[in-house]
Amino acid sequence: MTHTRRRFLNRLGLTAAALTVARFTPAQAAAAATAKKWPAGMSLDVAFTVATKATGRVKRPYVAVWIEDEAGSTVRNLTVWVQQSRMNPRWLSELRRWYRGNADLLTTVSSATRNPGTYAVAWDGKTDKGALAAQGTYYVCLEAAREHGPYSLVREKITVGTAAFKKTLTADNDIEAASVAFGKA
Repeated sequence: MTHTRRRFLNRLGLTAAALTVARFTPAQAAAAATAKKWPAGMSLDVAFTVATKATGRVKRPYVAVWIEDEAGSTVRNLTVWVQQSRMNPRWLSELRRWYRGNADLLTTVSSATRNPGTYAVAWDGKTDKGALAAQGTYYVCLEAAREHGPYSLVREKITVGTAAFKKTLTADNDIEAASVAFGKA
């Protein structure tokens, strides 16, 4: 049997269509249509403390804070602190988890690095594309890295519904403390 270019492209198209149908079944479409949207007037506040106990000559850390869905895909980038003096910051790739899926967003979400201390950011329920997220399970991710210093990653599950809540997150190296609070904005 001869394999022509047309036959190959036809098979490729049929395979792509089959994979698309298998990935997005009618049950998933119905679940997406009935998903409850983010409650109006509510926000998720993320507070964290970065390296106040560090000794010696401490460089300012690169920090990323973002929200992921259950599959590990980025829903919303809240903040990224990187060195702004170069086009391709040398240590940015040390934010391993964030960099893998979001490096192309650097110019739109980044701000200058900051001194160690306590900071807070808020998520208003909107995705990076501006759509309102659904209620459900998400992961709050905080990542910190510094030149010749420790690497830190805090990634913890939260469930957003209509009820307010507070949760203390696990500390890790340079991220000395972290917490989330869901409530009225």
